[in-house]
Amino acid sequence: MKSKGLLVAIAILAIAVVVYFAFFTGKGEEESDVIKIGFIGPLTGPAASYGINARNGALIAVEQINAAGGVLDGKKLQLIVEDDKGDTTEATNVFNKLVEQDKVVAIVGPVTTGPTTVVARLAGEERIPIVSPTATGDDITKVSDFVARVCFYDSYQAPVMAVFAVEKLGYTRAAILYDNSNDYSIGLANAFALRFTELGGTIVAKEAFTEGDQDFNAQLTNIAAANPEVVYVPAYYSDDAQILLQARQLGMTAVFMGGDGWDSDELVKAAGSAAEGSYFTTHYSSSDESEQVLEFLKTYKQKYNTEPNFAGPLGYDAAFLIANAIDEAGSTDPVKINKAILETEGLVGVTGEFSFDENRNPLKEVIISTVKDGKFVLVDKVRP
Repeated sequence: MKSKGLLVAIAILAIAVVVYFAFFTGKGEEESDVIKIGFIGPLTGPAASYGINARNGALIAVEQINAAGGVLDGKKLQLIVEDDKGDTTEATNVFNKLVEQDKVVAIVGPVTTGPTTVVARLAGEERIPIVSPTATGDDITKVSDFVARVCFYDSYQAPVMAVFAVEKLGYTRAAILYDNSNDYSIGLANAFALRFTELGGTIVAKEAFTEGDQDFNAQLTNIAAANPEVVYVPAYYSDDAQILLQARQLGMTAVFMGGDGWDSDELVKAAGSAAEGSYFTTHYSSSDESEQVLEFLKTYKQKYNTEPNFAGPLGYDAAFLIANAIDEAGSTDPVKINKAILETEGLVGVTGEFSFDENRNPLKEVIISTVKDGKFVLVDKVRP
C-alpha cells in the first residue's frame, strides 16, 4: 500500500512539473512552434490612420511568412496587436504587457515619435528589440541600442523638400506653420528652415499652433501678409486638411508642402480641391511601378478593400525585417535578434533596399509626391 501511494505521489509530482514548465515557461508543446512578436501603434485617436495601416501591413507580412514556411525551419509567427492611442503612458503600459505577459521576442512599433521615444528607453532596459515603421524623430534610435526603424528620419526628409522647393521649383520665399506641441512637427520645421536658408532662401514667417486647434486663421493671416511663395506645414493629415481649407478660404495661392504626415487618403477626402498642387515627402508611392509595390498593393487591396497610406508598406517592412533577423540569428533570443537586425544589409522590402547607418537608421530614397486630380502622384525619388 505504501509503495502504491508513493507511485501515485510521484505521478502527481511529475504531472505538476510538466504543467509548471508548460504554463510558466511557455515551453509546452502547443507553444513551441509559435514565436510571438508585438505591435504597438495608434488604432484610435488622431493618428489612427497610420497605426491601422501599419498594423495591416505587418499582418500581411506575418501571413505571407507563415504561408511560406515560417521562420527557424517551420515555426510560425504570431503578431500580438496593442493600441497605444498615440499616448506615451498607454504605450508604456502595452509595452510592459507585451514583454511581461505575452513574452514577445521583438516589437513592430510604436508608430509615432512621442510613444516611440518613451518605449525606446524601456526596450533598452528590457533588452527587447523594437523596429518602428514610421517614427521619424531624429533622436529615437539614440535612446538605446535596441531601437531601429525602417522609415527615414526628420532631418533626412525635410532638407529634400527644401532642395526641391528651391532648385526644382525656383522658390526663395517660404513660410512655416508647425505644431509646437509635437516633436515630429518641430523637428521637420527646423530641418526645413535650416536647409532652405542654406540654399539662399528666406523664411519670411514662422507661425505655430497646438495639437487640438481647429482655427488657423490668425496664423494664416500673418503668413499671407508676408507673401510667401511656399508654405511648409509639417503636421499630421487631420491638421493639414483644415489648414489647406482655411488657407484657400482666405484666398492664399501659395504652394503648400509637408512631410510624410500628409500621406493619408483622409487628407484628400477632407481637403478636397484645396489640396491640389501640394507636395510632400514620403516613403513610398502607390504610383510606383516597382514589382514589390505592385504586389503589395494588390494584396493589401484584396485583404482590406482599400489602398494603404505610407504606413502600410512600412509596417510590412518592419515585420519582414524582424522575421529575417530571427532567421539570420537562428534563435528567438531577443539580444541575438537585435544584433541580426543591426547587421541587415541589402534586404529588399516594399519601400526599398535596407542597410543601416551607425544609429540604426535606414539609408534609402525619399519619395516626393504631389496631389493631382485628388490622387497622390509620384514626382521624384531622391537619395540625400
